[in-house]
Amino acid sequence: MLRKPLLLCLLTLLCLGSLAACGEAPASAEETTTQTEPSQTQEAEPSQSQEEAPSLTQLRADLQAGDYFCGIAFLGTLSEGDPAGLPQLLQEKGYAEAYPFLADLPQAQIVTHEGSQVYCLVPRDQETSLTVQTYRSDAENGYQGEVGDTLYTDTQGRPVILIGNVSDVIPNLQVTLVGADGTELVYHPALGLCDNTIALPATPKVYDFSLYSTEEAPVETDFLGRWTADGAELSFAADGTMTYTPPDGAAMTGTFYVITTSSQYPAGSVLFELSAESNTPDFWGIFTLTVTGDTLTADNVTGDRLLDQQTTTFSAAG
Repeated sequence: MLRKPLLLCLLTLLCLGSLAACGEAPASAEETTTQTEPSQTQEAEPSQSQEEAPSLTQLRADLQAGDYFCGIAFLGTLSEGDPAGLPQLLQEKGYAEAYPFLADLPQAQIVTHEGSQVYCLVPRDQETSLTVQTYRSDAENGYQGEVGDTLYTDTQGRPVILIGNVSDVIPNLQVTLVGADGTELVYHPALGLCDNTIALPATPKVYDFSLYSTEEAPVETDFLGRWTADGAELSFAADGTMTYTPPDGAAMTGTFYVITTSSQYPAGSVLFELSAESNTPDFWGIFTLTVTGDTLTADNVTGDRLLDQQTTTFSAAG
């Protein structure tokens, strides 16, 4: 009579042992999927540990060899700043061939703001942090400049494409880079007025890896001398200085510069930078100057206008 209860006890112990050997119950199908699939954030921001494109690795090596903190390139302009035109722009300007990594940058590394100029910024080191913010400098803030919204942040030194700048003169983006050693750069990407290459900071060193497609022009100085028109006087000296006296106004003095190569303005055009008293230019503009006999025709390309006219005709002063 005791054998059946004993047998039941032995069977119960065997079943409990089998469950212990099997461990916990398997995860549900939903839980297993969650554990094995990568997150959306990882897809949008790939790990920096992934192998870099050879052209990016080589560019970083060039920056290291030249002791540059970062590199920047002007890629060109896009109609209405539409990033959809980037592939075509990279092809037309030669960047897709020279720096193939640019064509493969994810959307998360393309920062857009108001404007049409396109730049690429590449930190030298992967430990560099980068912040991109909007930047405003206008009459309302006395042209002192102030930062606004943060558009992009990164702590792994990834390259970034920047689209912005409505004005040729005043940038609207600010980038801040901080290296692992504490080196900091606060910079506003823009083109210089003289030759339309990128305006670079004095320190730390920044490498311009742009592929400029420029038009060459000889330096013409047949406009040197004194010219008058409607009570205004314009004079150019051989040492690069000039004077402009508007009708019933104070004389302004400054310098002129003949643009021999440019990625944006006509080659051979002339930049005027003039001031009445301060070191801040009161008048700047770019003009094409054409001399025909005793007549000088000044056609405004951009900036301030002479006598508030698009085209002004001067006569040689006696």
